[in-house]
Amino acid sequence: MIRVAQARTLILESITVLGAEVLALDDCLHRVLAEPLCARRDVPPRDNSAMDGFALTAEATEGACDSSPVTLPITRTIRAGDRPGPPVAMDEAVRIMTGAPVPAGVDAVVPVEDTYVEAENLHLTSPVKRGANIRRAGEDITCEEEILPAGRSLRPADLGLVASQGIAQLKVHRRPEVAILATGDEVVSLGEVPHEAQIFSSNSHALIALVRECGAIPRQLGIARDDPGHLAAMIEEGLQSDVLVTTGGISMGDYDYLKDVFGRVGVEVLFWKVAQKPGKPMTFGIREGKPIFALPGNPVSATLSFELYVRPALRKMMGHTRLFRPTVRAVLEEEIRKKPGRRNFIRGVVQRKKDGILYASTTGEQGSGILRSMSAANGIIILPEEAEKAEAGQRVEVYLLDSEEALSADDD
Repeated sequence: MIRVAQARTLILESITVLGAEVLALDDCLHRVLAEPLCARRDVPPRDNSAMDGFALTAEATEGACDSSPVTLPITRTIRAGDRPGPPVAMDEAVRIMTGAPVPAGVDAVVPVEDTYVEAENLHLTSPVKRGANIRRAGEDITCEEEILPAGRSLRPADLGLVASQGIAQLKVHRRPEVAILATGDEVVSLGEVPHEAQIFSSNSHALIALVRECGAIPRQLGIARDDPGHLAAMIEEGLQSDVLVTTGGISMGDYDYLKDVFGRVGVEVLFWKVAQKPGKPMTFGIREGKPIFALPGNPVSATLSFELYVRPALRKMMGHTRLFRPTVRAVLEEEIRKKPGRRNFIRGVVQRKKDGILYASTTGEQGSGILRSMSAANGIIILPEEAEKAEAGQRVEVYLLDSEEALSADDD
């Protein structure tokens, strides 16, 4: 049995980033850029006006005051999208709109609210500073400079930045397809009628959602029965995907065949058990470079093990560099006792109260089969292996499942 940190290290050292694919820009949100992106043009492409107003030569406004205003004829209007037209003489002004190109011969824009216009003549009572309200070509982006690095998880603003360069496609890392396989005669699919000793395969649907949430592609395989031949065939089918995740069948019972079947189909098992609670029977292996995660059958153990091990691995495969959810320090609101030797993961609720401090409390009963405790949690309270208890008022580490909910202030 190995520790949590060792298990994570072994998994992540075994994971490689998937290759790249080219996608339309609008399909690239939250995908990871596979190569650096360089600008193809200046932004703005040429000098343009930052204001609605009048473009002119600053020198022509020198000495303007209330008693001696400067008057310039307005010769034309330049709108955003217009060509700049011919040069403007020093004793002239042109009406210009925000974003419109600045024509030759002018070096400043005066806002419309700072002017007085009568009979298409511009009257100014104060001088204008050279360069005022002009956005220079390349002020935002210079052609050929790197605008996004490889490994960038693309946000909405990034896609806008790419579009400003006229780029319609991007090369991004591929998303892994994740095969999900439930095991055991005691579980049935939705739509079937269970007998009194059977349960619905809730783990399958939780895992599908977790795979989708982290950006990968789930593939539902169904349920493998407690038969070594059927289980081996289903595992072979699952290994047609990039990743295989199973749930159940890895304990020490007479009908837990997974360990033997892994050996039969050539899976190299890196570890079988982890010193954690819940989720001790957590297994990880590799076959021909493809990772296999055998998660426990208990609902909380399966979900928690996915969060701790599968999610970071999938994110690495997709090219992400931030693999783990955020953790915070929070004040524990109740005492928690545990046996030393295993790292405990306690389902909890984290909330920032009016004093600005984060507090954490448990969701109640912590049995590994109590799925409601996971549904109610927005964080996982972490108690290290050596600890025997955590006291009320003590600061503890919390792994956030929902950082937005946890970090919002309590309005009560």
